[in-house]
This record gives sequence, C-alpha cells and structure tokens, in this order.
Amino acid sequence: MNSLKKSELITAINSADEKLLRILSAVIKEYNALKPVKSEEKQLYRLVYTSARSSKCTEEDIEQILEVSRRNNAKIDVTGILIHTKDRFLQVLEGEKETVMRVYSKIENDERHGGSNMRFCEPVKQRYFADWEMAGKKMDTSIEFNTSIDDDKRKLYLSLIHISEPTRLGMI
Repeated sequence: MNSLKKSELITAINSADEKLLRILSAVIKEYNALKPVKSEEKQLYRLVYTSARSSKCTEEDIEQILEVSRRNNAKIDVTGILIHTKDRFLQVLEGEKETVMRVYSKIENDERHGGSNMRFCEPVKQRYFADWEMAGKKMDTSIEFNTSIDDDKRKLYLSLIHISEPTRLGMI
C-alpha cells in the first residue's frame, strides 16, 4: 500500500476544494483507525471551535499563527487544523485534555478573532490530524454552523474549562 507523505497531504489540503477536503478527511479517519493506540498514552481530546475573524487579521497574520502553532504544538503534542475564510475561523485541536484547554484559553484571548464558540470537545480514541502540528486551509466559501448543543455536552464543556457561566462561551 502506498502511503502519502506529510508534505503531499499538506499540498493536497492547500489546493483542495471543499469536496476534496471532505474526501481527504474520510481518508484520514480511516488511516488513523488503522493505527494502534498505545495503552500508556493519556486520554486524547478533540476540541472544535469557530470564531469571527477580525477585519484587521491579514493573510500574513494567519501565516504567522500557523508558523507559531506548528513550532509550539510540536513541543506539547497538540495537533489539528485551522480552516479560515475571509471572515470566519474553524479550528480543530487534538491532544491531552489539559493541554488542549490551555491552548484554547490562549486562543480565546487572541485579538485577531472574536466570538469564539466551542462546538465540540470530547474524548477520542485517535487523532484525525496525527501528522500535523497545525495544518492550514483557506476556503473561499463561508462557514456557517447552526447546530445546537444538548445540556449534557454543555455541562461537559463547561466543566473542562472550570467555569459555571455559559455566557463566557457564547452559549445561551
């Protein structure tokens, strides 16, 4: 079986349209499902959030975000992807719970975006982006999310960041 190199996958993401990106995501899921999880590894979490991109956030700023993320995430075993449009961000962070929450807390305070809204944060068996400290993908379409979070998941998310006020996360 031929395997794609990390650089080939990054090239595919950077040149992919939305349909190809969905196919690539499915391939990544299957690839990661084949990898055995070591018993001594700590519980992995996946956190997904969306936010509004600041009008002052340039493409150069995003390149800097990706560069710094790749350097820092390699040191703390965090992986993921940052998808961005002209006015929105969607980011996936994967790693140990405390580490992912610490990174997300720093991200929330970044002035290059606002209105951060956690969409998903749960324990997972494997990473979707195991080979990427932080992949990046610019999309020309808009990202809209109209999903709701049930009360049990809302409580889980709040407990992960140790707060009791749902309004801090933009939840009603």
